[in-house]
Amino acid sequence: MRCRFCISDAHLSSMTPAQCIAALDTLRARGFDQVVLGGGEPCEWPGDWRFAAREAKARGFHVQLGTNGVLLPDGFAHTPGVDRFVLPMDASHAELHNDLRRSAATGPGACADHFSLILRRLETLQRAGQEVTVSTVVNAANLAETAAIGQWLSRYAAQGGRVHAWHLYRFIPTGRGGGQHASTLDISDEAYEAAVLTGRRAAGSVRVFKRPDMRHSLTVDFFWQEGAHLKVGSEVWEKLPSAEAC
Repeated sequence: MRCRFCISDAHLSSMTPAQCIAALDTLRARGFDQVVLGGGEPCEWPGDWRFAAREAKARGFHVQLGTNGVLLPDGFAHTPGVDRFVLPMDASHAELHNDLRRSAATGPGACADHFSLILRRLETLQRAGQEVTVSTVVNAANLAETAAIGQWLSRYAAQGGRVHAWHLYRFIPTGRGGGQHASTLDISDEAYEAAVLTGRRAAGSVRVFKRPDMRHSLTVDFFWQEGAHLKVGSEVWEKLPSAEAC
């Protein structure tokens, strides 16, 4: 996909399966007990996201899959090793959500109506009794949508959907999407805070987490491979096995 607010950089490299295992071992040794398999899009990982989920679960992690949902297979809600799915909802209707989360594909695999796909994925998780976290990137285009999204999630939960939380991420003007659309999507601190407050009031019993920085918070950090190293922020944590050695 080519989401207009994507913070990923195209130059980031992909871990090999051996590097993924080494990263999991490092995080476990440092006391982490929860992990989100993310990206980019983890379902495009050549090593297979299901392998990563199994390896993480075998090490005692609570495992989440943060995905756009497009490549999830039939029966995904019962994937061994995955405790929770993280899916996006960036508007309460298809027109705006699909404008923010545009498909990069044509033909087989294209997802012109991503909003309807997300509704189907959430329905599947509801039927399976599987837990989900929903994420929204709050930006200038959807500031007025947090009330409607919150109301939708409240109804979903009342109808039996297991919503672990709703994460409201603030748009960050960086990356291959956010960097290009900063002039049209960036928002002020005051606008973000107001949108969060509106969303919280509308979401009822659904827990809402404010995430002003996608990459860092008091409880969450993003880890990735850069060159031969596992990194978090500007800190190099661990040298991973080389791709050649794998």
